[in-house]
Amino acid sequence: MILYALEIVLLVAGIGALVVGYRRHHRNLLLSAALLLLASGMLPDAVRGFSDGFNGSTARPLAALLR
Repeated sequence: MILYALEIVLLVAGIGALVVGYRRHHRNLLLSAALLLLASGMLPDAVRGFSDGFNGSTARPLAALLR
């Protein structure tokens, strides 16, 4: 639920920054909008992949290796 809300917030912020940057001819704002829109599409999959990899890991903590 939180990832879905974060995705919507990033999408709305990206579209807003895109409109404002285009109207005011601000290249840096347009770049920020592009990065926000990229993050809105990529973030949920990246977090799920990291979580699945972390949960499926068989690595031991470093403290166990030092004993």
